[in-house]
Amino acid sequence: MNRNLFASSQWYAFATVALWSSAFVFTKVALQSFSSTGLGFLRCAIASVTLYAVLRVKKIGLFGWRELPRFALSGALGFSIYLYTFNKGSETLTATTGCILISTAPIITALLASFLFRERLRAMGWAALLLAFAGVLVLMLWNGAVSINGGVFWMLAASFAISGYNVIQRKLAGAYSSLQITAYSFLTATAMLAGFLPESVREIMAAPAPHVAAVVFLGVFPSALAYLLWARALSLSANTSEVTKFMFLTPLLSLVLGYAVISELPGPETWIGGAVILCGLGLFHAAGRRGLPKATARAGAETLPRNV
Repeated sequence: MNRNLFASSQWYAFATVALWSSAFVFTKVALQSFSSTGLGFLRCAIASVTLYAVLRVKKIGLFGWRELPRFALSGALGFSIYLYTFNKGSETLTATTGCILISTAPIITALLASFLFRERLRAMGWAALLLAFAGVLVLMLWNGAVSINGGVFWMLAASFAISGYNVIQRKLAGAYSSLQITAYSFLTATAMLAGFLPESVREIMAAPAPHVAAVVFLGVFPSALAYLLWARALSLSANTSEVTKFMFLTPLLSLVLGYAVISELPGPETWIGGAVILCGLGLFHAAGRRGLPKATARAGAETLPRNV
């Protein structure tokens, strides 16, 4: 019986990571017709409608007004700011490069937790952080100077935003379920981005059907369904590490999908810098089994939540 449950958790985790990996590719497809702000609003809005329907089916109400500031901050960092900076970074980076940069989120989350919660980051944790930073420098300095197009900086900003969201989750987790935190954060993020509704409508009217389909896919699958699958994977697993290990597949899946969907292959800087970053990530998870801060136990790639 336990073996069946374990196997189920593996499938749920793999499905989640596959959906999150697809977001890097289909975002680039959608950006051919949509702006970063328009796409951010539409993705939040579609995810909000989907998750609100799930809340209604489960007969779960909305949060109280006193909780609005915390969920507003959660929605801003986890979705409105994150999706905008993520989309901006995706404009100039390959799907694989963006995926590797976002994979630094667990390490950044641990760094934030060490300052905010005084969780001591051990030597292996600092070594992992330095390795990841070295990999980022390879991506930025490959051509001999810091890249002016800003793609790496935008994606790092997205990684910092989602890391802040992961830290806030720790404060909310005691009173709310993973579904509630994700749904309420998406709802507040959608409200913040509502000013871009007219722009989004104009872009939908002008966009070809495949690009509109990509937006709908992003809103339903990587943004809503993936988080539900991830919560299910965590509930079935014996321990969190048994499912978070699947995060190492995200760059590979993004690479395969990027080539299959948009015929995209990353340059040598991504292979070299990405290898260094992933080594840092591997060291970070090895350190986690030796008592690294727990604030990132559920954090991951377009992010392990929580976010999706």
